[in-house]
Amino acid sequence: MIRINIFIFLLLFLISSLEAKVQNVELIADDVNRTGDLTEARGNVLVYSQDYLLSAQKAIYNKKDDVLELFGNVNAIRSDKKISRAEYVKINLKDKSQFAKVNFLMDQNAEVWMQNNTSCSNKEYYETSTSIVSSCNIQDPDWKIKFSSGYMNKKSKFLHLFNPVFYVGDVPILYLPYFGFPTDKTRRTGLLIPEFGYISDQGFYYKQPIYFAPYKSWDFELDPQIRTRRGAGIFGIFRWVDSPYSYGELKGGSFFNEKRAQKRLDYKDRQNYGAELLYNRSKILTYLFKDPSIKENLWMNLIYLNDLEYFDLKSRSGADDDDSLVTSKINYYITTDENYLGLYTRYYIDTAKLNGGTEFKNRDTVQELPSTQYHKFISPILFPNLLYSFDAKFNNFTRRDGVTARQYEADFPLVFTKPLFDGYANFTFIESIYATQIDYSDNYLYNSGLFYKKDGTSYINNYHKFNLSTDLAKAYTNFYHTFNFGVDYLLPGYQKGYIQKRLFKDYKYLAEKKRGEVKKSLLSKESSNYYYEDNFISNLTKDITKENIGAYFSQFFYNSNGRKIIRQSVKQRFYLDEGEIGNLDHRIDFYPFSNFSFGNRFSYSYKNNSFEKIQTYANYRNSIIGANLIHSYEHYQKTSLSNEYKDNYIIGNLDLNLPKFYTLFGAIEYDINKEYTKMWRVGLTHKRKCWNYSIVYQEDIEPRTVANNSYKKASKEQGVYLFVNFYPFGGVGYDFSSKTNYSK
Repeated sequence: MIRINIFIFLLLFLISSLEAKVQNVELIADDVNRTGDLTEARGNVLVYSQDYLLSAQKAIYNKKDDVLELFGNVNAIRSDKKISRAEYVKINLKDKSQFAKVNFLMDQNAEVWMQNNTSCSNKEYYETSTSIVSSCNIQDPDWKIKFSSGYMNKKSKFLHLFNPVFYVGDVPILYLPYFGFPTDKTRRTGLLIPEFGYISDQGFYYKQPIYFAPYKSWDFELDPQIRTRRGAGIFGIFRWVDSPYSYGELKGGSFFNEKRAQKRLDYKDRQNYGAELLYNRSKILTYLFKDPSIKENLWMNLIYLNDLEYFDLKSRSGADDDDSLVTSKINYYITTDENYLGLYTRYYIDTAKLNGGTEFKNRDTVQELPSTQYHKFISPILFPNLLYSFDAKFNNFTRRDGVTARQYEADFPLVFTKPLFDGYANFTFIESIYATQIDYSDNYLYNSGLFYKKDGTSYINNYHKFNLSTDLAKAYTNFYHTFNFGVDYLLPGYQKGYIQKRLFKDYKYLAEKKRGEVKKSLLSKESSNYYYEDNFISNLTKDITKENIGAYFSQFFYNSNGRKIIRQSVKQRFYLDEGEIGNLDHRIDFYPFSNFSFGNRFSYSYKNNSFEKIQTYANYRNSIIGANLIHSYEHYQKTSLSNEYKDNYIIGNLDLNLPKFYTLFGAIEYDINKEYTKMWRVGLTHKRKCWNYSIVYQEDIEPRTVANNSYKKASKEQGVYLFVNFYPFGGVGYDFSSKTNYSK
């Protein structure tokens, strides 16, 4: 065996990295002969360096032309798991071009392979003819793309295919004259995969996303769309990164309903529009401090729209939530190990009030602009067993029409702890003081038939709380048991003032008064247009304002392997002042097997002799079947300040793994009170690493905004959805749906 050191250029064969490099390589063969400018190697030819390994049956190197030819089972393996195999490879080391016959290429990281009859490459392009590409198994791929010719731009890493035919197995399903896609993950400007379909009452639907990526720090996308029997619109998103500690998104758009479509479909708005701002930043003021324990974060999620239809129009799938109240939030905090300072704002748009909901639209919706909080984390004072913390808040409740208020709160608990009986029990004493001051703007109160005005409400609450608890654990022969039990007694201390439940003049009166248009006659005692204002400032709970005794316990059982098998907890409180038993809260969960669990939790009201909350569930999963069933029930009795509320529904999910990578699944949501199925779906999924698809049939009932009276109608949507994804090229989706509108 003869070893010869030579310097050559080796051109990489894989599509995703076809760039030549100069490397110090070694050539090994059974027989090497040199005749003039030709060096010929035969038998077990091996060319290798630190980055690649190349083998062939024969190799010829022409020193004059600087050309290397490889013959017979030419295999190349790179250190980055890229491999290729060809019958013949010719490499021109001067112009860095190459030619190969019967070539097979694979990227093991991306799990994509290509086979072609001939291929050639130069500095700019890589070209193939009569080729097949896929990411499935090589011998019998589930899917493949055959194409007559193709080329890739090495600089842009974009692959162009001509006359591609998409096959599922050996069955052709789609032909295109041209198909192109990037072979790397570099962000680039261009067209994204379009969405299209048919909506029964809106016609043909088409959306063509256009993506712009001029810089690494920001990009944006425009999504023009058309619905032939409804109208057209455009939506977009702008994304940016302005520092290593922050990012943001600005979304928005508008859709114009045609006049005839607006009337036919009974939509209340001619135009649906909205805008959203999302921003997150973890460093603002901490640049000024060297203390690494100081943490901060700013989070913004601002939304402005004229109707929930904005969410439905942005994407074909629609909104995930039908809640008419849209909330904008700004949260900021800065904290150390001992102190916390926060600033919060909430701005609400009640879309049910807009354009016909009420004459005040959104002007009477209470806003929280802003709320601030300071918190001192629990710390020892004087000696280790004596702890304290402090919390102060300011809330500004405002709106254009209606009562506004400013609330100041302070809470100061002092905690003393003492272990007893060699640590088998623990005693805790809490001395707490809470104070609040509320300043209302307009608060004419109706009391015993008379109006009176109050400048504000002050309230101070002090209580003494005694707690005795134990936390025990014991190991038995076949299981392990932990047990926690405690009782507490709360004795109210100094109390002064109260948080008044307010009864105000109607909105029209308040709005006119605020604008200075109120007439003296409106202050007459005989006026009867009064109602309870939305009580946006809550009273303190009886747990800290009334004398009461509470008891609680929880226990856990574990088997000999340490797996949890039972969990149970119970809470009960008794109010001595009122002679009233509080709600009984109970929870129990069973885990008889590692793949099966079931449980129940409830809250029972002795006062109303009824269950206020019940939730029961069961979960099961193994290698073949997975299922869960949840029943949820809530019932609150009607009071002077609120209406009766009842919610009773069942949610179920089931999936069944079938042979050959298929999964059958289904789900249902049933409203027991209203006796209708809110949603149900059934579908089939085929899932393999190289491709997957799902076909789903689903029915939904959703509230819908109409012209004259918001959210008094609903629509039943029935749809068939098909999703197909070919790894790593992406996928396509199809859906057909129809709607039926009816009054609720």
